[in-house]
Amino acid sequence: MDGPGGARLGKGPSWKPVVAIALAIRLLAALVTRGLTHPELNEYDDMAKAMLAGRGFTYPFHGIIYYSYAPPMHSWLSAISYWTSGSIAPLMLLQMVAGSALAGVTAAAAERMFHTRLAGLFAGLLVAVHPGLIVYNVTKSHPMTFDALFFSLALLQSFRLRQQPSMRRAVELGLIVGIGTLSRATIVIFLPLAALWLLISVTPSLRWPVVQRFAVAGLITVACLTPWTIRNYRIHHQFVFVLTTDGDDFWRGNNPNATGHSYISPGHLVLNSLSASELADLARQPNELAQSHWFKTRAYAFIREHPASFVRLTALKFLHFWWFAPQTGVRYPPLWFWIYGIYYVAALACAALGVAALRRLPRESVEQAVLIAVFLLGLSALQSLYYVEGRHRWAVEPMLLVLSGGGLASVIARRARMKAGWA
Repeated sequence: MDGPGGARLGKGPSWKPVVAIALAIRLLAALVTRGLTHPELNEYDDMAKAMLAGRGFTYPFHGIIYYSYAPPMHSWLSAISYWTSGSIAPLMLLQMVAGSALAGVTAAAAERMFHTRLAGLFAGLLVAVHPGLIVYNVTKSHPMTFDALFFSLALLQSFRLRQQPSMRRAVELGLIVGIGTLSRATIVIFLPLAALWLLISVTPSLRWPVVQRFAVAGLITVACLTPWTIRNYRIHHQFVFVLTTDGDDFWRGNNPNATGHSYISPGHLVLNSLSASELADLARQPNELAQSHWFKTRAYAFIREHPASFVRLTALKFLHFWWFAPQTGVRYPPLWFWIYGIYYVAALACAALGVAALRRLPRESVEQAVLIAVFLLGLSALQSLYYVEGRHRWAVEPMLLVLSGGGLASVIARRARMKAGWA
C-alpha cells in the first residue's frame, strides 16, 4: 500500500512523471498554437526592447514615461532571450519548463501532506492539464507562470521548514520570496504569514529558533530586493518598493464606475470611464509618482464618500476571486470559458473531499492545510482591495489543487478498501 489507506503504486516520487507529462502537453500546445515563436506580447516585452535599445527599463503610459511600471524579472528574462537569440522563443521555452516545474512542486506538496504518492500524482496532473495555466504558459509572454511557481515554492518550502527548521531551509525560503517579489510583489506577504503559522504550530521550545530562522529569511528577502529599491530611489528620489502603478491598480477597483474587474463590459475598460477633463488632468501630472498619487487621491475620496460601496465592492471582488465575475472570459472564446468552468467546479469538489480526508491524517497534515488556507485567504483578501481578474486566481490555484489531489486519492483509497472488504 502507498501511505495510510493509499492505493498500490510504483516506487519513486510523484513529481517526476507529472513534470514530464506537463512538459509534453505544453510542447504539444506550443506546436499547435505556434506559441513558442509567436506568443501574445505584453508591456513586459516593450520594456525588454527598451532596455536593449538603450532607453532603460521604461514604458510609455498615461502620456508619460514610466521607470518603475512593473516588477522587473519578466522583462529582464525577455531581454536576455532577445539578446542571446534574437527571439522570444527561449523565454517561452523557459515558461513551459517553469509551468511544468509547477506541476512537480504541487505534486510534492500534495504527497507530503497526504502521505500518499497517488495524491501527488493527481495534484500534479490537475496542474498539468489546467486550461488557464496552459494558455499562459504557452501562448502569452507573461510573468504569471513564474508568479505561480514562486507562490507554490513558498508553500512547499514552508512545509519543509516546519518539518526541519534548519538555517539552510530558511535561507532558501528567503531566496524564493525575495526573487519571487521581483516577479510579483504580493508574494512578500507569505513570509509573515508563514512565520505566524510556524510559531503557532511548533512547540514553545522551538519558537525562538523559528524567530531566528525567519529573521534570516527576511534578511535574505531584503538583500534580493535592495538593488532594485536602490535603483528606484536614485530615479524617484524617494522609496519605491517595487513599482509605481499601485495607485492605478487601487483606483481601478475603487471608483464610482468600478466593477471589481478591469472591464466594465467587453471592450470597455474601467479606465475609459474617465472624462476628457480628468484624462487631461492626469496627463498634466509631472511623473509616474504624481500620477499614482492622482489615482490614490480619487480612490480614497470615493472610499470616504461611499464607505458602504467600498465594503460591497471589496466583498464582491473577494467573491469574484473565488468564483466568476460577469466580465470573466471576455477576451476568450466562450468554449474556453466553459471548459475552464467545468474544470474549476470539479477541482473545488475534489478539494472539499481532500479537506474531509484530513480527519484521518496526522495533525501535521491538518496544519499544512491551514497554511494553504492562510496563504489563499491572505492573498485573495489583499487582491480584493485592488481589482480581480481570472489570472490572479490561477497564480495561486495550484495550492488549492494540492487539496484536490488528496481528495481524488481519498476516493480511490475508499474504493480500494471497499473492494478489500467485499473480498
